[in-house]
Amino acid sequence: MPEFEVIGSCNGLLCLSDSLYGDALYVYNPFAGKFTQLPKSEHYAGQEVVFGFGFHPRTKEYKVIKIVYYRGRGRSSGSGRPVGSRRMMSDVQILTLGSSSGWRTQPKFSHHFLRSKPGEALVNGRLHWISLDLGDEQFREVPKPDCGGLNRCNLSLVAVRGCLGAAVHCNYGRLEIWVMKEYNVKESWVKELSIGAYMPKGLKQNVERSYKIWRTALSGRVRVLCVLENGEILLEYKSRVLVCYDGKSGRFRDLKLQGVPKWFQANVVVGCLNWIDTPIL
Repeated sequence: MPEFEVIGSCNGLLCLSDSLYGDALYVYNPFAGKFTQLPKSEHYAGQEVVFGFGFHPRTKEYKVIKIVYYRGRGRSSGSGRPVGSRRMMSDVQILTLGSSSGWRTQPKFSHHFLRSKPGEALVNGRLHWISLDLGDEQFREVPKPDCGGLNRCNLSLVAVRGCLGAAVHCNYGRLEIWVMKEYNVKESWVKELSIGAYMPKGLKQNVERSYKIWRTALSGRVRVLCVLENGEILLEYKSRVLVCYDGKSGRFRDLKLQGVPKWFQANVVVGCLNWIDTPIL
């Protein structure tokens, strides 16, 4: 089995990409055991790709997004080098699952998305880098809260109980969680929680680094994964430890899961038997 990266998950489905080459894309339901390989899109020599995967509640469509960065005007030449100029260019490629039209290319987009920050916060049918509406396929800016950490781009986005949330990484290992209570309304941003610095026991052990995970993980960060049904915050520390945080008591609880490797990347998926053509009410 090749090594995969999880692009995103929604409605019980995972979208996976080949972590070495980024050519092969799959949709997989680990609970139903079903998968399908998606058609390949246009490829450029030396390209870098930012992915996104989501579902729009109005159109009832699943879509995969590829923002491709490359140098030159065209495809690679026989020597494997890009043809034409050397300036940085970009394509926004969109695939609607189940459609016979294949990949479609959108006009060039001026923003540059970091490869380590996929569009994984799916709220209101929009994937959030800036914000891509999966209904009309237009990018729009979403107002950010007045927080110094955001001005330094020291943040990650997460869905919090159906709302857009921002995990702001502050000094001395402290973490703030902001939530936009009313979507796209700047004044509705509220700081819900402040989490102090914590050192899980599992991080005190020296282990051999896994290069592929180390390459893509935010090695110095704490990732906010989700809010559990009991109200605890599920956190991932340096791709090595899962921790639950109780905001009421201020207590941390390390999770010990049998069989989990020393290095991993955690993703949130709610188990169900949905498939691409399953009606979502």
